[in-house]
Amino acid sequence: MKGGYSLAEVIVAAGIFAIVITGGIAGVRMGFEIVDNSRHHTRVSQILQSEVESLRSLSWKELKQLPSSAEIDINPQFSTSAYDGYTVKRNIYSESSTLRRIEVVVSYDTRSGKPVELKYLTFFTEGGVNDYYYRTI
Repeated sequence: MKGGYSLAEVIVAAGIFAIVITGGIAGVRMGFEIVDNSRHHTRVSQILQSEVESLRSLSWKELKQLPSSAEIDINPQFSTSAYDGYTVKRNIYSESSTLRRIEVVVSYDTRSGKPVELKYLTFFTEGGVNDYYYRTI
């Protein structure tokens, strides 16, 4: 009888091959999730930065006249459909007569359906904007 592989050897080889393929597919899937999360974070950073800069351009009088809570339409600023899944809200809190705390919150759902909110927090005074802080909720 000529040499060949026994059934046990073929089963072991097929099992090892299946484990390697499964690991490769899982690795590719995780890579796509990482790229997707990076893309979302980049877009959210652009949206938040844009909103803070538009607030920064307002005078103190104009800032005081803004509503305390508002949903912001980002379509005029970001006209591509890539930004359609994002919801932007702005909340303005009066800390004193010369100080406003402003939160800009961007919400979206991941590919797996998990809701995510990212937030900028900044303080405005009559003299202008202070530093802003980035938070993940």
